[in-house]
Amino acid sequence: MSGESVLVIPAGGTDDGDLGTSVEKVMGALERVLERGDALVLADLGSAVMATQMAIEMLNPDLQGRVQLTDAPLVEGAIAAVVAAAGGGDLTTVRRAAEQALATSKIPSDLLDEEALPAEEPLPDTADVPVERVELVVPNPTGLHARPAARFVRTAMGFEADITVQNVTHRRSPVNAKSMMDVANQGTAMQDERIRIVARGEDAVEAIAALRELVTRGFGEMEAGGIGMPEPAPVSPAPPMPRVDELPEEGKLRGIPASEGIAIAPALLYRPPSLDVERRTVSDLDAEVDRLRRALEQARQELTALEQEVASRDEDVARIFEFQRMMLEDPSLVQSIEERIQREDCNAEAAAEDVIAGWVARFEGREDGDPMRLRAADVRDVGNRLLRILLGVEESRGLSGLPEPVIVVAHDLTPSDTARLDRDMLKGLCTAMGGATSHVAILARMWGLPAVVGLGEGLLDVPEGTMLVMDGGTGIVELAPSPDIVQSYRERAERQAERQAEALRHVEEPAVTRDGHRVEVVANVGDAASARDALAQGAEGIGLLRTEFLYLDRATLPDEEEQVEVYRSIAQVMGERPVIVRTLDVGGDKPLPSIARPQEDNPALGVRAIRLSRWYPDLLRVQLRAILRAGVGHNLKVMFPLIATLEELRWARGLLHQAQEELAAEGLEHTTTIEMGIMIETPAAAMMADRLAPEVDFFSIGTNDLTQYTLACDRGNQGLGYLFDSLDPAVLRLIEQVIEAGHAAGKWVGLCGELGGQREAMPVLLGLGLDEFSMTPNAIPIAKQTVRSLARSEAQHVARRTLSLPTAGAVREYLVSVLDQG
Repeated sequence: MSGESVLVIPAGGTDDGDLGTSVEKVMGALERVLERGDALVLADLGSAVMATQMAIEMLNPDLQGRVQLTDAPLVEGAIAAVVAAAGGGDLTTVRRAAEQALATSKIPSDLLDEEALPAEEPLPDTADVPVERVELVVPNPTGLHARPAARFVRTAMGFEADITVQNVTHRRSPVNAKSMMDVANQGTAMQDERIRIVARGEDAVEAIAALRELVTRGFGEMEAGGIGMPEPAPVSPAPPMPRVDELPEEGKLRGIPASEGIAIAPALLYRPPSLDVERRTVSDLDAEVDRLRRALEQARQELTALEQEVASRDEDVARIFEFQRMMLEDPSLVQSIEERIQREDCNAEAAAEDVIAGWVARFEGREDGDPMRLRAADVRDVGNRLLRILLGVEESRGLSGLPEPVIVVAHDLTPSDTARLDRDMLKGLCTAMGGATSHVAILARMWGLPAVVGLGEGLLDVPEGTMLVMDGGTGIVELAPSPDIVQSYRERAERQAERQAEALRHVEEPAVTRDGHRVEVVANVGDAASARDALAQGAEGIGLLRTEFLYLDRATLPDEEEQVEVYRSIAQVMGERPVIVRTLDVGGDKPLPSIARPQEDNPALGVRAIRLSRWYPDLLRVQLRAILRAGVGHNLKVMFPLIATLEELRWARGLLHQAQEELAAEGLEHTTTIEMGIMIETPAAAMMADRLAPEVDFFSIGTNDLTQYTLACDRGNQGLGYLFDSLDPAVLRLIEQVIEAGHAAGKWVGLCGELGGQREAMPVLLGLGLDEFSMTPNAIPIAKQTVRSLARSEAQHVARRTLSLPTAGAVREYLVSVLDQG
């Protein structure tokens, strides 16, 4: 290898059409390469590995140290190795590049041939081995990720059957369901994605039944609830690029709001111990493997003790360390380290560092928006623990036993760093790295600890002991603030605490402004259970009933009778309160398994929502018949999603009238006076709202899609987290246009996107004239309390001022200041 040119010589079956290779071929290739520099051999079959090892042993001892062997993927690994070598990388750097290549080699799903998709399972069915399989939709909002993955693997390990799990939505290959690393890396799934589970063995039926129950119950994450546990406010998903108005000011840093709350305390700079690994050649490989196994056992014992210690305070946090312990017990991880020791005659520290680096790269190479990218922190944390033990470095007590109240400042914090936080003395967390779904953010929200992440490397220049004021709700960190600034933040913190307590005491009271204007505060729900929860939180109705849950977790479509019963049961929960039923909104990133659809280059702009209904009108017709029948004696309304044109609206309304005529002709009881509305989710619909309004009974603004389409940014793309903001002036102007058009036609206007539940958005939305706020149930108490604290006349002034501001950052700061003054 050299930095000028790279010699690549095939010495195996892919060149000649046979499997494996011979020692002579490898020797010949090595001699040619070693004439020019060092050599990296890629071998992925057992015979090829053995042939290479024999060839290396036959080399002159002076040359053996210039050869390394890797099991990196042949194609991707070779390409990555050539690039690294051409760039002047040394042999170890080139080998690591090859081994990490698989993490970043993604084949777009639309380029895959359906015939060439991964097999459903690696082994064929046999008559004497029971085989059971099931396909399920992941229902919980956080999906099959770290803690759910740990529960999944633990459940699978309780059975003798061989079990695989496969992400069907993304066409991934099946992986061993009993391997934590395999499931976490390739077996994960987001909410509403489909997974296939296959079990082979005498207890296959029982295994599938247990795993089916675990998945359908949301891995236990959908059972918690209650009025005293409000959901955290929506936060940005990734470190943002700064807006022009958000460039750091003198004495101020801006990051990602990760956990609401205000903290005032001196900075404590946290620097973890350095772990420098020196690569050594060892002669007694068996003894080195034994040393590795002892270190692994000690690491497992430490994690078990840490898990038990933390569980006494917080079981959810303890599950993070259960996940890490299962990593250390994973045979694929342990075997990879042992094989590297044996193959490269190297010390355990070097082997472990290489393998862990490869796994970290695999997780970090996941697509934007995939929460498993953040699991790289767990792998890195596990690796550091193992390396510390192998290197003989004493375990640090981290952030426990703090001498005084502090705000911890760090580059990043691992789960082990945060597990033993002295929560009496720790007032807040500020990190240079991280996203809103990182461990730091999750734990901070869970504990009610203010946190701002993604502040950038400039954070680490803050001198130890500097007084800080941080606002976890806005992402602002004040450096060495003046006494006046400190006092203003103290007063804000006191008001926040009082506001939360007051809201919980008055959930049943209506949302009426100080000057007597009433608005409706209703809930976004997906089933009868969440409808009951919404009532407990003070909901005055349902502003968005998602109906996708009826369709996604099944191979066949729900019939009319089933839908009637479901809609009726939810309406009965709400009594006389309004229930707005949104017709089926699937397609795009939420495929319907029972409906065949072509692959689309851009699903977000493709056949979804009302467009899918136009492809399959009977699908919508059956649903409309069920809604009309369930509406007898109840306050049901119907709403069509993603209407972009007047023609689409008229088509949907025509189908509704057709369904009414059919039911009348069949003599089936149904409501004849149902209100019909549409969701305004596209700039086209917003700009044509004056033409659409006369033909509907109401509008509901879907700000999630409206923001996405207005700003041309995928809301699931972490790299665009800085851009996706529904308080952007462009979005607010469209909202104003929709409300004005609706009111001019005598129609009420609601909003059911995430913006509706954001406290800071309420003054401007109220001032623009919004009639209905629909949100997640847990946001309702604070929302109603916020409305009661405002006067409509003042909100109208706020709205005018807001629309004159140039950026989303300026809008948000202004609205926060308005609420702070109230």
